[in-house]
Amino acid sequence: MDKNYIVKFPEPKKIELACEDIPEIGDDEFLLKTITSQISMGTELTILMADVDADSTWKSNLRYPATPGYSNVSKVIKIGKNVDPSMLGKRFSCAATHRMYHVANISRFENENDTMIEVPENVSDDEAAFATLAGVAMASIRAREVRPGTIAVVFGAGIVGQMVARLAKAAGAIKVIVADVSDNRLSYVPKEPGFITVNSGNVDIIEKIRELTDGNMADIVYETTGNASLADTEIRCAASRGAVIITSSPKTRSLIDLNYCNSKGLSIIGAHNWSIHPRKITADNRWNHHNEKKYVLELMSHKNLHLEEMVTRKVSYKDAVSVYEQLMVERTGDLAIHFTWE
Repeated sequence: MDKNYIVKFPEPKKIELACEDIPEIGDDEFLLKTITSQISMGTELTILMADVDADSTWKSNLRYPATPGYSNVSKVIKIGKNVDPSMLGKRFSCAATHRMYHVANISRFENENDTMIEVPENVSDDEAAFATLAGVAMASIRAREVRPGTIAVVFGAGIVGQMVARLAKAAGAIKVIVADVSDNRLSYVPKEPGFITVNSGNVDIIEKIRELTDGNMADIVYETTGNASLADTEIRCAASRGAVIITSSPKTRSLIDLNYCNSKGLSIIGAHNWSIHPRKITADNRWNHHNEKKYVLELMSHKNLHLEEMVTRKVSYKDAVSVYEQLMVERTGDLAIHFTWE
């Protein structure tokens, strides 16, 4: 009989592929089998490496053993007697960890904040695996209104930075400048008018932004790298009365010149998923994480958002241990890594 294989971090810098029994389902539950799951490079490697400041917010949130992952696409393969038979075979984007089987209750569909969303038929499994992180990226787009003509700078060309860049452009930005130290990552930025890439390891990035914006600097700067040492550079790339959006979760403390922020009238906005997305939908704001994910899946369905091109590796779940071991040594060679669970 099949077993339920689960990726676990029993302790820092240790990975295992655990084997457990397949969970049983109740009358109001259904069993899903994972098709593909995506590694969230920043979050998962921070948990795995535990390379955070001892007094940081991150440190207080680290718990072991840890079960990583939250970008999962699964298919319903078994249902309880109270579950609509039409559920069988449906695909869902959900926040399940890297595991072969998991159980859900029909009550989840009554929760307006639940992030289990049915995948449209014309959206591939690999595309749908981006939906969770795209919903997270949307929090940064909502944090400060992107208006027609906005000039945006995105620090970091990882998965989240790539999505923030695309979504800012879709929201109306006329120019999106993406800065990273990896030419490989920058090569995945769309080759379309309005996107500009800069290797920030080769230039004075502040002066380069000044040049690319005719001296105006950026209306919005997005921090997606998690590198706290970049904070003071990032604020100096923002225009007067501009905003710096903290999309990432830096692992160490940042040092910035608050008087500079004061003199420029800058806004520094934390855009964590749970801080931006409302717990309860209101007439003024329906954009919780559930609706953000639904929105980005619709963009994919309408072929207005192309993310599948960022999949750099598809590997079997059986190779999970070796994949994480490789990533602990070098991560810039990949963007999105997908585990397949056949």
